Amino acid sequence: MSKILIIDDEKGICNEFRVLLEDDGHKVDMANNGLEGIQMVHDHDYDVIFLDVLMPRMEGREVFEKIKQIKDIPIVIMSGFLPANKEKDILALGAIACLRKPLDLKKVHSIIKDVESKLAG
Repeated sequence: MSKILIIDDEKGICNEFRVLLEDDGHKVDMANNGLEGIQMVHDHDYDVIFLDVLMPRMEGREVFEKIKQIKDIPIVIMSGFLPANKEKDILALGAIACLRKPLDLKKVHSIIKDVESKLAG
């Protein structure tokens, strides 16, 4: 199973998402802001990161760019509101997917399976 990092300032959503992923057998860490997430990427290895776009102190795009400078980890962008032009910009930076909140768990599972198959292959 995968080691996953969730970076999102909405603690309730983070906890629910973590529980669902752990129930599927994944190891899940959480960061409640971008700075904490960047530090966790420095300190640990992850198979995939789920990153919220709108967060205080540091927007998701900046967090995304900093993580990519540290390690090449697949990143999925999450947002409750993401205009189409911003979604295209994020995908152009190298995100593997953009998901809208509330998250479609079928899409989440599909993304994780794709990452796992690439890691195994």
